[in-house]
Order: sequence, then structure tokens, then C-alpha cells
Amino acid sequence: MKLLSKKDKNENKNAEKENKGAFSFVKEWVGILVTALIIAGVVVQFVRPTRVDGESMLSTLQDRDYLIVNTIKYKIGDPKRGDIIIFDTDMPIDGYSDLSVETRNPLRRAMDFILHDDSRGKDLVKRVIGVGGDHVQISNGEVRVNGEVIDEPYLDEGMYTEGDVDVVVPEGKVFAMGDNRVNSLDSRFPEVGLIDEKDIMGHVMLRLFPMSSFGFVD
Repeated sequence: MKLLSKKDKNENKNAEKENKGAFSFVKEWVGILVTALIIAGVVVQFVRPTRVDGESMLSTLQDRDYLIVNTIKYKIGDPKRGDIIIFDTDMPIDGYSDLSVETRNPLRRAMDFILHDDSRGKDLVKRVIGVGGDHVQISNGEVRVNGEVIDEPYLDEGMYTEGDVDVVVPEGKVFAMGDNRVNSLDSRFPEVGLIDEKDIMGHVMLRLFPMSSFGFVD
């Protein structure tokens, strides 16, 4: 039997130390990654990022603005007139012919879980005009809620509200419109209609980007 020299023994010890060091390094980074994913999963239960696609909320929100949405607000309270909301619809998402959550591929379902997104279709951003019990009327460019013409300082000067609407909003639903009334698919149209509160994903509270417009949104 061949005996190891002192030099061989030292080399073996050094190799073992290097292996342990590499293992510890990998273990540490795996721990950091897992912790980060857990934190991200917790955070998106309260807030989530989203991006504006389209011009229906001009000039309050611009196309491709990046927003932070408060996803907990309507779990502990009710929507209010004037709130800007994100809600889920049955309208197709561009590029996806199958909207079933169950049939999405595993990677997309994993990303949806991380982003707290179980949307059936396209998400829209609009402003709440009427809540449950409100009588909403639109005619001759005027918007009335419970018989009173509402003040809408967020609209661009000269903005005309098209439509002929006379509806009492049922409890559990809201009537919402885009601020760009001439270019907004919203509760005035059957494709959207009255919005079920359970489809409201959150309240828009902050614009992240562009940095020149960073700040709270109202």
C-alpha cells in the first residue's frame, strides 16, 4: 500500500477546502435568490408594476407610462369616484389566442404567479365615474351623477364626452371612462360595460417612468 507523502496530504486538504468554499459560495447565492423571490412574491401581494398601452387616459397618463398599482386597496375598501383603476376584461390579449389560465405554459403560469396576474384577458386602465347605487347620465357632452353635472378637472380643455347613457350602477359594479373621451373604449360601450368590482386589480397610485413625470397619479 502506497503511503501519502506530507505534500500529497497538504494538497488533498487544500482541494477539500476549495471544494467546500465553492459549495458555500453556491449555497449562499442560492439562498439569496430564494430570499429575493420570496420577498418579491410578498411585495406583489400589495403592489405591482404595470404599463399603459394606448392613449385612452391622455393626458393624465401617456402611452407606455410605467405605473405602480396598489393591489390591496380594494380588498379592504371600496372604489370611489375619481379613482384610476386597472381591471381585467374578456378582450383578447394581443398574441394570445388561448386565454385560459389552466392551458398557459408552465413558465407563463410561474411568471403570472410572481406578478400576481391571473388575467383572463386584456387589462384596461380607466377612471371611476359612478359606483354602486349611482345614477349615471351622459347626453349632449355632459356627464351627470345623481342628477348633478360632475366637475372633471382632469379632462383636457374642450374635451367632449360622446355617448347617450342613462344607467343606475348596481351594487358591486362601477361605471368607468378614460380621460381621453374621444378615444376610449370604456363603460359607455358594450365591449366593456359596467365593471364588476371583483375584476378590479388595483388602484393606480404612482408613475415610475418616464422620470420627468415621476410622482403620484390622481
